[in-house]
Amino acid sequence: MIKGIQEFIYLLEVDAFWGYLIIVLLILLGIIKCLYPWQPKWKSKKAKDKNGNEVTIYYHIEE
Repeated sequence: MIKGIQEFIYLLEVDAFWGYLIIVLLILLGIIKCLYPWQPKWKSKKAKDKNGNEVTIYYHIEE
């Protein structure tokens, strides 16, 4: 796998440091996303009022 990464970095003609740095940061991002998953706290709904104007209503989602 490392050899494939090295060949890909060589193909892009960049320094090996930057390629490995990006890979390490992507792995860290994946770990952080697994530990702290994002969930929405608000929901929006578009409706029309009695005058025909479009109104956006925001709801708070309980956890």
